[in-house]
Amino acid sequence: MKRLQIGISLAGFSFFAILLLRYVRVPFMDPSGSASNIAAFVVMGLVFLFFIKRFNLPTLEYFGLPRISPGSIFAMALSAAILISVISNEDNVMKPWKVAVPGIIFLLSIGFGEEIVARGFIYGVLKRRSHKAAIFVSSLFFGLMHLNLYTGSDWDPWLAYWHVMSAFCFGFLMCAIMIATRSIWVAVLVHALMDWSVVFDKTPPKLADNPPTSYPFWEGLTSPFSDFLMALFPALLILYFSKPRKIWVPRWLKGFAIRLAIKWKLVDESSDKPALVGQN
Repeated sequence: MKRLQIGISLAGFSFFAILLLRYVRVPFMDPSGSASNIAAFVVMGLVFLFFIKRFNLPTLEYFGLPRISPGSIFAMALSAAILISVISNEDNVMKPWKVAVPGIIFLLSIGFGEEIVARGFIYGVLKRRSHKAAIFVSSLFFGLMHLNLYTGSDWDPWLAYWHVMSAFCFGFLMCAIMIATRSIWVAVLVHALMDWSVVFDKTPPKLADNPPTSYPFWEGLTSPFSDFLMALFPALLILYFSKPRKIWVPRWLKGFAIRLAIKWKLVDESSDKPALVGQN
């Protein structure tokens, strides 16, 4: 029953986030809609940042600079390699500064809003119960939230399925990056740059102009496979290398170190378990 209540509550909060994206608009002339789009993501992020602080979620510990560790270095290096591939894609082209500057601000607002909701809030709520479930379920909610793009005449079951699975894998990767670096801001930046083609694609797709996609069942079912390779597999690697591990030391080396420490009077040899001299 408790799990059901949490699930319904998270679904309600997710729906609230979608409503913010749909209905937040700047109160002055905005013919292109770019200012309204930026405002919607920023407002959504700020509202859920308030919820994170209000409920004192454990993800508050991630609102700082990244911690330097072997796991975080690996995560940032792998993220940089993926980003170089995404940004340098031949389908992207540099736009005039009048388009590029607000476009980059828009990408940062997307990263901020979506990461605060999915990783900061949803993951934070679930982390109190299970770390692994928090990663999986928050990524799943992140994927399902993208269904709002496929409503009414825009409904396309295969495209919606692909987008949900792609966003799920992407969310899994962002979650791994946040955990490894201990900073949600790294995930925000990586998320923003991973969406580079949203602004800099040569020919941005227009969903409403596309007819429903038709695939054979098996081909449609396996269509997100590339996303598993490009996002889910790196995420699992990052999570694996970010785990704290004990350094294995041979017994003979341990014994030698203890004897040397006793000889130099660095430990109390009268104790059953040698401890540093002066240690309480």
